[in-house]
Amino acid sequence: MNQQTLILGLNPAWQRLFMIDGEFKLGEVHRLPKPVEYASGKGINCARVLQKLGGKPVLSHFLGDEYGEKIFDAMAENEIEQLPVWIKQPNRICTTLVADSGTTELIEQSPELSEKEMEDFNVSLEDIWDRVPRIAVCGTQPKGFKMESLLKLDFEGKRLFVDAVKNISSLLEKGVELLKLNMDEYCELLQQYSIPLVTSSPQFWKMSAKMLLDVLPIHYLVVTAEENPVRVFYKVESKLLSLTVTPPTIETVNCIGAGDTFLAGWIAADSAGLSVEECLAKATAVSVARCEVEQPWDIDLARVEALEKDLLTQIEDDDR
Repeated sequence: MNQQTLILGLNPAWQRLFMIDGEFKLGEVHRLPKPVEYASGKGINCARVLQKLGGKPVLSHFLGDEYGEKIFDAMAENEIEQLPVWIKQPNRICTTLVADSGTTELIEQSPELSEKEMEDFNVSLEDIWDRVPRIAVCGTQPKGFKMESLLKLDFEGKRLFVDAVKNISSLLEKGVELLKLNMDEYCELLQQYSIPLVTSSPQFWKMSAKMLLDVLPIHYLVVTAEENPVRVFYKVESKLLSLTVTPPTIETVNCIGAGDTFLAGWIAADSAGLSVEECLAKATAVSVARCEVEQPWDIDLARVEALEKDLLTQIEDDDR
């Protein structure tokens, strides 16, 4: 089986991580420790974790200026195949402050693409498109990105995975194997399709998911919500089915990128031909293991395996 996955990490970043002892309070002076710096962004996090899980990511991303070069070098050092599109504007910097009081993330503005840079992006994909069976679209798009250019490619026979919510309606209409959202993104998507946000109703989840799956060709719809249950919705014939699993309580070190690693876990399970229950267990296990370490790709594979086995026994079939 072809293990390659084309990951469209369209908005990479250079990450500066500060692990602060004690609380972080606005309006006060904080003497910060030396930051840990590394290449980041949804696509990069997904690619590096997928590689650690045995997958073969091919990472497409826009890179500019000094930090673009650093990002490229970091991925090359880790032997991840890249399709870089070099742009004039610099990549953004994301600054994360992890303290006892919680995690604060400061995200700079995205670069803006020129028409020529979009043309370069299209050419880079044409060279690889026919040999990748899976496509993952991760995160936000930089300014000037034209989704219609991507949609001109042939999606026939491709398994499409999406971890994004903005400017994706036309992409979803192509047919999606997995749409993964957090709770805020899910509510945003419901509003885009004028679906009522009656979260107080005990029928909210099934009613809203059914309405979405009735209008969009999505195979699996997954909604994560930090320590709350992970929910999976899908249809068999015309019947809506759903699964839930609750992540275990852990000592969190850094949770930034947990959703990115969830996607990597699901893709790894999907490429191995596992069932939806097994995909859910593996993806959740990878996400939990990520929160126990500083950087996403530092996950302990033995820990993932143990979590996966335990979570598989705890999945609830909401239709029984």
